[in-house]
Amino acid sequence: MPDGSPVKRKLLDRMRDTYRISILDDENLEEVGSYNLSLLSFYIFISVVAILLATMVISFIVFTPVKRLIPGYGDISDNKKFIELSKKVDELEKDISAYDVYTTGLKNMLTGGIHNASVEKIDSIAKLKSIHPELVNHADLKETTRAKELDFLKFATPVFGKVAAGFQPDIQHYGVDILSAKDTPIKAIMDGVVINAEQSVNAGNVVYIQHNKNVVSVYKHNSALLVKTGDIVKTGQAVAIIGNTGEQSSGPHLHFEMWYDGQYVNPQNYITFQ
Repeated sequence: MPDGSPVKRKLLDRMRDTYRISILDDENLEEVGSYNLSLLSFYIFISVVAILLATMVISFIVFTPVKRLIPGYGDISDNKKFIELSKKVDELEKDISAYDVYTTGLKNMLTGGIHNASVEKIDSIAKLKSIHPELVNHADLKETTRAKELDFLKFATPVFGKVAAGFQPDIQHYGVDILSAKDTPIKAIMDGVVINAEQSVNAGNVVYIQHNKNVVSVYKHNSALLVKTGDIVKTGQAVAIIGNTGEQSSGPHLHFEMWYDGQYVNPQNYITFQ
């Protein structure tokens, strides 16, 4: 017989031996109850209990929210706090981006980056016409080619109506005048930040909006303003109500301007008003 087999047989026999467990009353040593069991049945019982407990614990972790409390367990994207923090981070990123656009537009406005640069351009073209008339077409062609970059952007129509006065930079009319019904809302042409919303003597209630790609839209002569400086606006959002405010206005209409990199452009090249 191979070595060790007697020991194995003896161990199995011992595990099959039946033992009696008696429960005695401590006062009179009277037997209250007794149980017969073997080591093998005891081990089996303990193993079954351990398996059941392990199954219950695993099920409790897997099928209940308690798993989120265990570090490194489960999908972190399902964690409520993680989702809330992610939303807050996204909102902060949008606020920072909007603030950057706002400060850039405000800087341009305070330093004359919009109007002053454009007036200088008008003056330079006027001088060019008087000194070298043959070069005027080349200057206009350069501006036309440069402004074609706006063709890749999509703009909403601020208001639908008849164009009463078109784009005439030669007489310092840098936008278009659109006639529309009373109380018609004026809409933002793109997402952006309001860099100025105020009342002026000449233009009445005016809104300036800084957009991406250094595009600025201007809305003049409004009867009421629906936004204030620093507001973040979406494409198509109402920002004002058409009106007839300001000394330069001769009737209810919207005077609308578009500026690109501090230079005026003809809005009718990019937006359909009728």
